[in-house]
Amino acid sequence: MTNPRNTSTGSTVTSVVAKPPGVRAGPIRFFAMRLPAHAIHWGARAAGLLVVLSLLAGGTMAVREQLEKKSTSTTSPGLPAGGARPGVELLSPETIRLNSEVVRSLGIRTAEVSPADRPRPLPPLQGVLNVDLNRTVRIHSQFAGIVVALGTMDGGETDRPAGESGPRGLRQWEKVQAGQLLAVVWSKDLGEKKSELVQAVSDLRLARDQLARYQSLTEGIIAQKEVRAAEAGVRSAENSVAKAEATLRAWRLPEEQIRALIAEAEKLGTAAARRELTAAKTWARVEVRAPFAGTLLEKNTNVGDVVDTSADLFRIADLTRLTVAAQVYEEDLPVLLSLPLPIPWEVRVPARTNFRAVGALEQIGEIIDPTQHTALVSGTVNNRGGELKAGQFVTCTVAVPPQSGEYAVPTAALVEDGRTSVVFVQPNRAVPTYVRRPVAVVRRYYDVCYVRAEPAGVRPGDLVVTGGVLQLNQ
Repeated sequence: MTNPRNTSTGSTVTSVVAKPPGVRAGPIRFFAMRLPAHAIHWGARAAGLLVVLSLLAGGTMAVREQLEKKSTSTTSPGLPAGGARPGVELLSPETIRLNSEVVRSLGIRTAEVSPADRPRPLPPLQGVLNVDLNRTVRIHSQFAGIVVALGTMDGGETDRPAGESGPRGLRQWEKVQAGQLLAVVWSKDLGEKKSELVQAVSDLRLARDQLARYQSLTEGIIAQKEVRAAEAGVRSAENSVAKAEATLRAWRLPEEQIRALIAEAEKLGTAAARRELTAAKTWARVEVRAPFAGTLLEKNTNVGDVVDTSADLFRIADLTRLTVAAQVYEEDLPVLLSLPLPIPWEVRVPARTNFRAVGALEQIGEIIDPTQHTALVSGTVNNRGGELKAGQFVTCTVAVPPQSGEYAVPTAALVEDGRTSVVFVQPNRAVPTYVRRPVAVVRRYYDVCYVRAEPAGVRPGDLVVTGGVLQLNQ
């Protein structure tokens, strides 16, 4: 026996075993003798792997045959192919009829199909809360002057707004009622216009008295031109009164104050009495009051400030209802545009998971953002409890009513294989005949699924099988 060469270098083996005497080496043995050692090793491993695979394949076939024999010999709880079980009649590939005994053994139960009544929610809309500008007002003084007092929380007034003695003046973020006193302004312009009205009323009273005396005299005692002059004086005094009244109305002085002022002036007969009236404490008093109930968002004045009619003394907003500006995706716009406005929605605050507020979507924007492909929608939300704050981020959920042609089917009635969905319908309530019909699932809930019936699908009032449906589908 000769020694082989080093196999690590990949050289050939010159001799493996000694040739017996008289035996000639065949060509196959000669070829094997010339192969590298590592090739012989991997060839042996490949041959062994082929043997193992053949054994596994044979075992699998044997197991499969045993399972098929067992499945055909064992009684199935469902319906075998072809309806070979007694009491089962296959009327068509989609229709099967059972007798009462089979119905009881399979536990067949049915439920009625109903119209879809649950709204389907769109993806939540991201938005932000704002103050409703339609419920916001900036308050000015009707007349220029000096602020002499501020309103208090109890509806009174004080010239010491810090509250050193007595109630303090109103402050920002405090709530006020409709008609509540906010400030008192002393205005010489108002005093002058009131004086003009008092003077015009007094002149009219005198002109009328003079005309009445002239008219009481007989002709010849007084010339007619004097009577005509007295009549002209009455008309001029009436015009002066009307002008003074119109000026006060244009300055939004309440009508009851104007009527009271005229009535008081008509009682005055002397100049001293008129001076006493015009010297009253309320003669130049201008009261600034809240037009409606709300919250003081701004307070821009204090006692001693000189103000004019353009200055914003206060800003009041009704925060019991806020506006919402949200973004809706372009693909959801057709659904919203198909609904009549306003559309109810539910507003949630991310920081408060259990909080819900109701409102309505009232406007849909006309411009699509080319970057985000969203449109701006706006609406309102109820905030009577004051839990929501302007500037908060919110999510709005719009509940879209179900579309026509959608029906509610119990979840247990569906049979699905990953590609199709079918239900078994019992056309006649008195006959246990069941027809397999395809449906298209639109939405899924815990207890029911909303389906859109195919041309031969289901309709409201149909009975669908909810118990034993898997056995019917075998």
